[in-house]
Amino acid sequence: MGLSTRLATVVAFLASSSIAAPVSTNAQYCEDSICYSEVTVGVAPITYRIAIPAVGEGPFDILLQVVAPKSVGWAGIAWGGGMLYNPISLGWPNGDTTVPAARFAIAHVQPDVYEPAEHTVLKGSAANATHWTLTTLCKGCSTWVHNGGAKEALDPGATAASFAFAASATPPIDPTDPLSPIGIHSEHGTFTLDLAAAKSEQFDSWVAQLT
Repeated sequence: MGLSTRLATVVAFLASSSIAAPVSTNAQYCEDSICYSEVTVGVAPITYRIAIPAVGEGPFDILLQVVAPKSVGWAGIAWGGGMLYNPISLGWPNGDTTVPAARFAIAHVQPDVYEPAEHTVLKGSAANATHWTLTTLCKGCSTWVHNGGAKEALDPGATAASFAFAASATPPIDPTDPLSPIGIHSEHGTFTLDLAAAKSEQFDSWVAQLT
């Protein structure tokens, strides 16, 4: 499919529909000695898991795991609590594995590719007949420049850090390509997560274990 044809099929990333009421959780999930703070949201539903190093301030790397039913074509988490002016980490299935991608939206249109954020696919990333899982390390997701030039950062000590999410049943135009355009979400909302509980002195060894 040519680029012009692909772009012609792209619809807006964000809709004007209302956002679901915020969800909060203090749940923890551990697997193979690696522990995350987690939340499960949405109709699908989709689980987002986060682990960070034991630091006092950003920037810092983030371990992100997304678990979704196969019916979810793509899912994303916005690190600043809203879908605009902060990094968005996306994930979707591709065959028997998964693909991470970074975006940054400045309006209610197709978000731009966000080059300051780098995602690495880690062990545990897979897709089967029922679900898909993305395990990724994000470098560049904990700090960003907001509208107007102000630098913002995640607070690693926050017990109720705000995040936003979005998802769609329609997969990206080219699921093999992290730069692929994506279609409009079918649901989006916000949630809070205990980042302080996501901190660990073992973070670096967890990353090495998953690499």
